Amino acid sequence: MIDTLGLLIAAALTLMVFSYIFGDNFLFQLAAHIFVGVAVGYAITIVWYQVFAHLGPGNLLQAFPALILCFLLIFKVRPVQSGLANTLGSVTLAFVLGVGAALAISGALFGTLLPQMSAVAGLSLNPNHYQQGPDSAGLVDWLNNIIIVLGTVGTFFYFTFTVRATGPLSGLREGFVRFWAGMGRLMIIFTLGALFANTVSARVALLISRLEFLFSLKNLFGG
Repeated sequence: MIDTLGLLIAAALTLMVFSYIFGDNFLFQLAAHIFVGVAVGYAITIVWYQVFAHLGPGNLLQAFPALILCFLLIFKVRPVQSGLANTLGSVTLAFVLGVGAALAISGALFGTLLPQMSAVAGLSLNPNHYQQGPDSAGLVDWLNNIIIVLGTVGTFFYFTFTVRATGPLSGLREGFVRFWAGMGRLMIIFTLGALFANTVSARVALLISRLEFLFSLKNLFGG
Protein backbone atom coordinates (compact mmCIF):
# COMPACT_ATOMS: atom_id res chain seq x y z
CA MET A 1 0.00 0.00 0.00
CA ILE A 2 2.79 2.42 0.92
CA ASP A 3 4.70 1.55 -2.27
CA THR A 4 1.60 2.17 -4.36
CA LEU A 5 1.00 5.51 -2.65
CA GLY A 6 4.62 6.50 -3.29
CA LEU A 7 4.27 5.67 -6.98
CA LEU A 8 1.09 7.73 -7.24
CA ILE A 9 2.77 10.71 -5.55
CA ALA A 10 5.75 10.41 -7.90
CA ALA A 11 3.42 10.27 -10.90
CA ALA A 12 1.48 13.31 -9.67
CA LEU A 13 4.69 15.32 -9.18
CA THR A 14 5.92 14.29 -12.62
CA LEU A 15 2.70 15.48 -14.24
CA MET A 16 2.86 18.71 -12.25
CA VAL A 17 6.35 19.36 -13.62
CA PHE A 18 5.21 18.49 -17.14
CA SER A 19 2.43 21.09 -16.78
CA TYR A 20 5.13 23.72 -17.41
CA ILE A 21 4.65 22.89 -21.09
CA PHE A 22 1.50 25.01 -20.95
CA GLY A 23 3.31 27.86 -19.20
CA ASP A 24 4.21 28.80 -15.67
CA ASN A 25 1.34 27.78 -13.42
CA PHE A 26 0.44 26.97 -9.82
CA LEU A 27 1.02 23.21 -10.17
CA PHE A 28 4.54 23.63 -11.50
CA GLN A 29 5.43 26.15 -8.79
CA LEU A 30 4.01 23.83 -6.13
CA ALA A 31 6.10 20.91 -7.43
CA ALA A 32 9.24 23.10 -7.54
CA HIS A 33 8.68 24.24 -3.94
CA ILE A 34 8.15 20.63 -2.84
CA PHE A 35 11.38 19.49 -4.50
CA VAL A 36 13.38 22.37 -3.01
CA GLY A 37 11.89 21.77 0.43
CA VAL A 38 12.63 18.05 0.31
CA ALA A 39 16.21 18.71 -0.85
CA VAL A 40 16.82 21.25 1.93
CA GLY A 41 15.28 18.95 4.53
CA TYR A 42 17.40 16.03 3.35
CA ALA A 43 20.57 18.16 3.45
CA ILE A 44 19.79 19.40 6.96
CA THR A 45 19.14 15.85 8.14
CA ILE A 46 22.40 14.57 6.68
CA VAL A 47 24.40 17.43 8.21
CA TRP A 48 22.75 16.94 11.61
CA TYR A 49 23.28 13.18 11.85
CA GLN A 50 26.69 13.00 10.14
CA VAL A 51 28.29 16.18 11.52
CA PHE A 52 26.66 17.64 14.61
CA ALA A 53 25.58 14.34 16.15
CA HIS A 54 29.21 13.13 16.23
CA LEU A 55 30.68 16.25 17.82
CA GLY A 56 32.23 15.38 21.16
CA PRO A 57 33.63 17.90 23.68
CA GLY A 58 37.01 18.02 21.90
CA ASN A 59 35.54 18.25 18.42
CA LEU A 60 33.04 20.85 19.57
CA LEU A 61 35.88 23.07 20.76
CA GLN A 62 37.59 22.77 17.38
CA ALA A 63 34.34 23.54 15.56
CA PHE A 64 33.53 26.52 17.78
CA PRO A 65 34.99 29.18 15.37
CA ALA A 66 33.02 27.70 12.49
CA LEU A 67 29.85 27.74 14.59
CA ILE A 68 30.45 31.39 15.45
CA LEU A 69 30.81 32.23 11.74
CA CYS A 70 27.60 30.35 10.96
CA PHE A 71 25.80 32.29 13.68
CA LEU A 72 27.09 35.64 12.37
CA LEU A 73 25.67 34.85 8.92
CA ILE A 74 22.23 35.39 10.45
CA PHE A 75 22.96 39.13 10.34
CA LYS A 76 22.85 38.98 6.51
CA VAL A 77 19.23 37.80 6.46
CA ARG A 78 17.78 41.29 6.64
CA PRO A 79 18.81 43.62 3.78
CA VAL A 80 18.42 46.77 5.91
CA GLN A 81 19.88 46.71 9.41
CA SER A 82 22.26 48.52 11.72
CA GLY A 83 25.86 49.25 10.80
CA LEU A 84 27.33 46.86 13.39
CA ALA A 85 25.13 43.96 12.33
CA ASN A 86 25.89 44.62 8.67
CA THR A 87 29.63 44.69 9.40
CA LEU A 88 29.54 41.41 11.33
CA GLY A 89 27.61 39.69 8.56
CA SER A 90 29.81 41.17 5.82
CA VAL A 91 33.04 40.08 7.52
CA THR A 92 31.73 36.54 7.89
CA LEU A 93 30.50 36.45 4.30
CA ALA A 94 33.85 37.78 3.06
CA PHE A 95 35.64 35.04 4.97
CA VAL A 96 33.37 32.37 3.48
CA LEU A 97 33.82 33.73 -0.05
CA GLY A 98 37.60 33.99 0.42
CA VAL A 99 37.86 30.38 1.56
CA GLY A 100 35.64 29.27 -1.30
CA ALA A 101 37.72 31.18 -3.85
CA ALA A 102 40.95 29.73 -2.44
CA LEU A 103 39.55 26.20 -2.64
CA ALA A 104 38.34 26.80 -6.20
CA ILE A 105 41.71 28.18 -7.35
CA SER A 106 43.72 25.44 -5.68
CA GLY A 107 41.34 22.80 -7.03
CA ALA A 108 41.66 24.18 -10.56
CA LEU A 109 45.46 24.39 -10.27
CA PHE A 110 46.24 21.06 -8.61
CA GLY A 111 43.22 19.14 -9.86
CA THR A 112 43.05 20.26 -13.49
CA LEU A 113 45.92 22.38 -14.83
CA LEU A 114 48.92 20.56 -13.39
CA PRO A 115 47.56 17.04 -14.08
CA GLN A 116 46.71 18.11 -17.64
CA MET A 117 50.19 19.52 -18.19
CA SER A 118 51.77 16.40 -16.74
CA ALA A 119 49.65 14.14 -18.93
CA VAL A 120 50.44 16.14 -22.08
CA ALA A 121 54.16 16.15 -21.27
CA GLY A 122 54.10 12.35 -21.16
CA LEU A 123 52.58 11.96 -24.63
CA SER A 124 54.70 10.88 -27.55
CA LEU A 125 54.19 12.39 -31.01
CA ASN A 126 56.58 9.97 -32.68
CA PRO A 127 54.50 7.73 -34.99
CA ASN A 128 57.09 4.96 -34.63
CA HIS A 129 56.05 4.52 -30.99
CA TYR A 130 52.64 3.26 -32.04
CA GLN A 131 51.99 -0.14 -33.55
CA GLN A 132 50.48 0.02 -37.02
CA GLY A 133 47.96 -2.75 -37.34
CA PRO A 134 45.24 -3.57 -39.85
CA ASP A 135 42.65 -1.76 -37.73
CA SER A 136 44.74 1.48 -37.72
CA ALA A 137 44.47 1.69 -33.92
CA GLY A 138 48.02 3.04 -33.65
CA LEU A 139 47.32 5.78 -36.17
CA VAL A 140 44.19 6.81 -34.27
CA ASP A 141 46.12 7.00 -30.98
CA TRP A 142 48.81 9.11 -32.63
CA LEU A 143 46.25 11.53 -34.10
CA ASN A 144 44.45 11.73 -30.74
CA ASN A 145 47.71 12.68 -29.03
CA ILE A 146 48.34 15.41 -31.61
CA ILE A 147 44.86 16.83 -31.03
CA ILE A 148 45.37 16.74 -27.25
CA VAL A 149 48.68 18.58 -27.50
CA LEU A 150 47.29 21.19 -29.89
CA GLY A 151 44.22 21.69 -27.75
CA THR A 152 46.13 22.05 -24.50
CA VAL A 153 48.81 24.40 -25.82
CA GLY A 154 46.25 26.44 -27.76
CA THR A 155 43.96 26.79 -24.76
CA PHE A 156 46.80 28.14 -22.65
CA PHE A 157 47.71 30.61 -25.39
CA TYR A 158 44.07 31.70 -25.70
CA PHE A 159 44.35 33.38 -22.30
CA THR A 160 47.20 35.59 -23.52
CA PHE A 161 45.26 38.84 -23.57
CA THR A 162 48.01 41.20 -24.76
CA VAL A 163 50.87 40.83 -27.24
CA ARG A 164 53.61 43.45 -27.21
CA ALA A 165 54.38 44.60 -30.74
CA THR A 166 57.94 45.81 -30.11
CA GLY A 167 61.27 44.64 -31.47
CA PRO A 168 62.35 43.26 -34.83
CA LEU A 169 60.49 39.96 -34.34
CA SER A 170 57.32 41.50 -32.91
CA GLY A 171 55.22 40.56 -35.94
CA LEU A 172 56.43 36.97 -35.87
CA ARG A 173 55.71 36.66 -32.16
CA GLU A 174 52.27 38.23 -32.54
CA GLY A 175 51.38 35.89 -35.38
CA PHE A 176 52.63 32.88 -33.41
CA VAL A 177 50.56 33.79 -30.35
CA ARG A 178 47.45 34.59 -32.38
CA PHE A 179 47.70 31.29 -34.27
CA TRP A 180 47.83 29.24 -31.09
CA ALA A 181 45.15 31.41 -29.48
CA GLY A 182 42.91 30.66 -32.47
CA MET A 183 43.54 26.94 -32.02
CA GLY A 184 42.65 27.27 -28.35
CA ARG A 185 39.46 29.14 -29.21
CA LEU A 186 38.39 26.34 -31.53
CA MET A 187 39.12 23.73 -28.86
CA ILE A 188 37.11 25.67 -26.28
CA ILE A 189 34.19 25.95 -28.72
CA PHE A 190 34.30 22.21 -29.42
CA THR A 191 34.49 21.44 -25.70
CA LEU A 192 31.55 23.68 -24.85
CA GLY A 193 29.59 22.16 -27.73
CA ALA A 194 30.31 18.65 -26.45
CA LEU A 195 29.29 19.64 -22.91
CA PHE A 196 26.08 21.19 -24.21
CA ALA A 197 25.31 18.08 -26.26
CA ASN A 198 25.96 15.92 -23.22
CA THR A 199 23.60 18.09 -21.16
CA VAL A 200 20.88 17.86 -23.79
CA SER A 201 21.25 14.08 -24.09
CA ALA A 202 21.07 13.74 -20.30
CA ARG A 203 17.87 15.81 -20.21
CA VAL A 204 16.35 13.75 -23.03
CA ALA A 205 17.29 10.53 -21.24
CA LEU A 206 15.66 11.86 -18.06
CA LEU A 207 12.52 12.78 -20.00
CA ILE A 208 12.35 9.33 -21.57
CA SER A 209 12.79 7.66 -18.16
CA ARG A 210 9.94 9.70 -16.66
CA LEU A 211 7.67 8.91 -19.62
CA GLU A 212 8.48 5.21 -19.26
CA PHE A 213 7.67 5.51 -15.55
CA LEU A 214 4.28 7.04 -16.33
CA PHE A 215 3.47 4.37 -18.92
CA SER A 216 4.52 1.63 -16.50
CA LEU A 217 1.85 2.76 -14.02
CA LYS A 218 -0.86 1.22 -16.17
CA ASN A 219 0.02 -2.10 -14.51
CA LEU A 220 -1.35 -0.72 -11.24
CA PHE A 221 -4.77 -0.34 -12.81
CA GLY A 222 -4.72 -3.65 -14.63
CA GLY A 223 -3.82 -2.08 -18.00
